[in-house]
Amino acid sequence: MRFEGTLDSWYAERGHGVVRPEQGGETLFVHVSAFPMDGQPPQEGERISFEIVSRSDGSKQAVRLQRLQAHRLPSQLRPRMASRPPRPIARRRTSPLTWMVLVLLALGVGATVWTPASHALGGAKAQGEPSRR
Repeated sequence: MRFEGTLDSWYAERGHGVVRPEQGGETLFVHVSAFPMDGQPPQEGERISFEIVSRSDGSKQAVRLQRLQAHRLPSQLRPRMASRPPRPIARRRTSPLTWMVLVLLALGVGATVWTPASHALGGAKAQGEPSRR
């Protein structure tokens, strides 16, 4: 059998609250898992429909809740603001590893160009060293 009531209090950090049945009687424990998975958090004061089950300690608990009023989306709750211009795209920074690879590549290219050029100009003979034959 379904009953109707109001979510009297809600403890978000604990994930449970208290339901006050419209028909009167004792308040009921309600766990977050009893709410529909519609992406909307429980709100104090919202009207709900529920079933009642007995817990192991003898107390009663509200289960299989349904929201009775259309739950407004958070975007409908806030006043509309003028749209802002888009944020500028941040420049990407080059990683240190990329710089290291580029420097080593430049050194490698420089060494391959420099060595044949110095031999072509007679690098060892120009310094007065005897040639090895």
